[in-house]
Amino acid sequence: MKTLFSGVFAVFAAAMLLVSCDTKEKYDFEFDMPGSIVTEFDKTLVIPFTARNIVSISVSARPKGWTIENVDIVNSTITIKSPASYTADDSSVEENGTLRLTGYTAAGTSVQTSSYLSLLNQDIDLSDKYANSYVLTQKDTRYYIDVTHKGESNERITPDNVVILWQNKRNMIAFDSYDATTGQYTFFLGHEDITDDKGNVTDTRVPDCNAVVAALDADGVVIWSWHLWSTGSDVESTAIATSVGEFMDRNLGAYHNSNGSMLQDDVYRSYGLYYQWGRKDPFCRPVDYKFSANQDEVIYGTNTLTAKLKYAGAEDGDDVGTLEYAVQNPMTIVLGSADDSYDWLYGAHNTTLWSADKKSVYDPCPRGWRVPDSQVWEAFDIDESEDAAAWGDVCNMYGWHLVDKATGVKMFMPAAGRRSFETGVLSNVNNYGYENRPMPWVGYYWTALAGNGNQSQSLFFDLNTTRAVNNRYEAVKPMYRANGMQVRCVRDNK
Repeated sequence: MKTLFSGVFAVFAAAMLLVSCDTKEKYDFEFDMPGSIVTEFDKTLVIPFTARNIVSISVSARPKGWTIENVDIVNSTITIKSPASYTADDSSVEENGTLRLTGYTAAGTSVQTSSYLSLLNQDIDLSDKYANSYVLTQKDTRYYIDVTHKGESNERITPDNVVILWQNKRNMIAFDSYDATTGQYTFFLGHEDITDDKGNVTDTRVPDCNAVVAALDADGVVIWSWHLWSTGSDVESTAIATSVGEFMDRNLGAYHNSNGSMLQDDVYRSYGLYYQWGRKDPFCRPVDYKFSANQDEVIYGTNTLTAKLKYAGAEDGDDVGTLEYAVQNPMTIVLGSADDSYDWLYGAHNTTLWSADKKSVYDPCPRGWRVPDSQVWEAFDIDESEDAAAWGDVCNMYGWHLVDKATGVKMFMPAAGRRSFETGVLSNVNNYGYENRPMPWVGYYWTALAGNGNQSQSLFFDLNTTRAVNNRYEAVKPMYRANGMQVRCVRDNK
C-alpha cells in the first residue's frame, strides 16, 4: 500500500497572500498540504488550511460522492469522508476531483484555494524501475515513479518540484504530486472513450498519450526529465524475436504497429516520437499521418493550455549547444549549423551519449530496452513482394515489412520521416530534384553507434517513384546528429 493522506504529496503552491484595493487589508488562504490528497475508501480526512483574516468559508467544489462533514474556521480544518466504494459504471461517485474552498474577508473580498482528492483504487508502483521512459498500459490507474535518479544510473538528484511539461491529450496525465520525502512522483492515467457510429460510449480503453514530466530545482530550472508513454498493449509480451535481437513491435512513443494497414488512423498511431542523436527527451509527432503543412501535433502544458516546442541556435546564447542546455531545455530542438557539423552539440562533440556496448544514462528507451546497434539492420531487407509491387499498391502503407534474412521473421517499420537538422521542421518527403514526383515517404531510425566523424549511424529506407531501380534500403547511413528521428528499441541483453 502506498503512502496515503498521512504523507500527502505536495507539489502545487496554492498560497494566496493578496492585497485588495485597500492596502491595509492583507490576508492569505491556502491548504497546508496542497497537491493531490490520496486516500482509501471510506476514510475520514482532516485537512488543515491557513486562513488569516478570513471570516467565512464555503465549499465551492468537491468530487461527487465525497462528503464534507465539517468546515472548522476556528481550528482551520475541513473534515471530508471518501466514498465507500467506486466503480466506473457509477456516475454518482468520482474517483478523482477538485476540492475548492472560497474564503471571504470582513470587507467582502473573496479568494479561493484548491487541492485534488483521489481514491487509491488501482495503482502501479514503478519507482524501483527507474529509467528515462516509462510504459503505461493500464487505464484509470495511479502510477508511482522515482524522480531521484538520472536514467538508470546511480547518479542522484533532489528535485524541489516536479511538473508536467507537455502531453498530447488534455488531462490524460492528471492529479499529479511529488513527495520530497520518498522521491516519488505520482500521477493518475485516465482513459479514452470508445464510441459507436452514433457517438454513444460503448467502452473505454487505455489512452493514446505521450507526456514529459520534469524535475525542477529551487530556482525552477529543469534538472532531469522523463517520458511517460501510454500505449494500448504490453510491449514486453508483443516483442518480435529476430536473429539479431528481440525488438519492440512498435516505435518508441507509438501507440501500436500498423503492420502494413492502409487505414489512415492505423498509420498515424504507428508513428513514434522524434529524438536528436544522444538526447533522451522526445519531440512530438506531426499533426496527422500525412504531415499536413509539416505541422506539429497539438500538445498541452500543466495548465492545459497549448504548449509549443522551441527552437534554438548558436545565436540564442553561449549556453546553447551544450549538454547542460539540452538537459535544462527538454522542449527545445537545438538546430545544427555547418560551423558545428550539424550536431546539436556545438564545438565539443560527444560520441558516448548513446552506446552500442552498454545502455547509457541518456538512452531514451524504457528499462530493459535500449537503442540498437547499427549492425542489426544489416540482417534485414525489404520484403521482396512489397519491393517488387507497383508503388500505387503499397504507398498507403507508409512503411515496409522488413524481413530477417536468416529466419524469415517480418517486422513492419513505419516511414515516419524526420525533423530537419537545420530547421527542426517535420518532413516525410525526399525530393531528389527529378522532374517526376518526389518520394512520398521515408523512414529514418537512429542507432546507438556514433560512427566516424561528426555523424551517427541510422537505418534509412524510402519508396521509389522516380528511379527505375528497387526501393532504397540502407542499413547503415550516416546522418547529422541534429536530425530528429525515430527509435525502435531492442531488448537490452548487455
